Amino acid sequence: MKKGLYILFLLISFNSFAGTVGPNGGYYLVHDYHDDWQVYNDRHKAYIPYIAEQHLNYPSHTVFCDIESNRGYNLLIHAQKEDNFLFINGSLRQKIPVNQWLVLNIDSLYKVYEQPQIYITLYGSPNIDDKKMYLGYKRQLNQKTIVLDQSTIKAQPRTPTPYKNYFVLVSVFILVIFTYLSNSYVRAFERYYNIRDLFNTLLRDQTFLISKPLSRMNIMFIVMLAMIISFLCMLLQSKGIYLFGARAFLQEGETLGVLASNYFRICLAVFMALIFKYFFISLIGQLFNLEKVVDLHYFKIIQSSIIFFTFFSLALLILFLEYFPIDLDWASYLFTPVILFYLIRFLILYFTINRSIPIQSLYLISYLCIVELLPIILGIRFAI
Repeated sequence: MKKGLYILFLLISFNSFAGTVGPNGGYYLVHDYHDDWQVYNDRHKAYIPYIAEQHLNYPSHTVFCDIESNRGYNLLIHAQKEDNFLFINGSLRQKIPVNQWLVLNIDSLYKVYEQPQIYITLYGSPNIDDKKMYLGYKRQLNQKTIVLDQSTIKAQPRTPTPYKNYFVLVSVFILVIFTYLSNSYVRAFERYYNIRDLFNTLLRDQTFLISKPLSRMNIMFIVMLAMIISFLCMLLQSKGIYLFGARAFLQEGETLGVLASNYFRICLAVFMALIFKYFFISLIGQLFNLEKVVDLHYFKIIQSSIIFFTFFSLALLILFLEYFPIDLDWASYLFTPVILFYLIRFLILYFTINRSIPIQSLYLISYLCIVELLPIILGIRFAI
């Protein structure tokens, strides 16, 4: 009797250290998603919490998983019935084997989807008890269980993300440059930020802005455009959207110094791309005998880009600071306004150049396709 009680207390004390789940109990339980299941409501067009009395016949059960904060852990999925399938972000991943544990590494999921949160759907059996999903940490054979005294655990607020502080500082910096240009180059500033002038296709006079595209004054506005586009790229990066594979040459980390370093790296790359754009246009213009419209063409590019990216970045900044849903797939909505902008800019360039000098439409369309449409198509291809 005494020996039996000793063994019983030993087992109870062992189980109190940490729960184990997964194949052969090889994982420490970090979180049980049993109370986190959600179902899609057609009426509200949104996911709502699963309620047993209301959703008995629902075959699809979804969990929103924060993979950015849970790197180093594993997702453990188990199904007791046949014909259950695993979907990640709405795409079929695989069929779940019956009564076998499916282990998904969080680090691998983060590298594949490159976003802070994903939603995982188990489709098949309508009985929620037939499906299990845990967040676990793999046990080590030589690892000792660590027991913390309850009195030593202190609830502390999570450190706020450095992105918000970074965006505020960079916004102030851009605003300083913006103010300097508006006061030092009043006429040029009014010309660049003039929507009416942007859609004016009859420009026969070679103004000081058009005739010298790489003058010191125009370079200042090109620098400001590069800063705005870089700010937009960093804003998207904060939501896991890396354009043009920027992660390859950016530093890892979210400290203020790392974010500032990445910002200036992108800024330099964008500035060099804008300067290269002018020489590329000049080269193609010589091939088509259109040297006279190269400066006008480049001015319209900078003018339209400054107007669009300024307001586009401002709109996204307001959404980020005020209402930026984590579970919204921003990448699917990002390219629509950008593609629309480039199509409008293409039409503006076509009618402006066509009215500036007499030229056959076939030559002009070929010229614009090479210097405008082809880079846009390739850019969208590598940006996604």
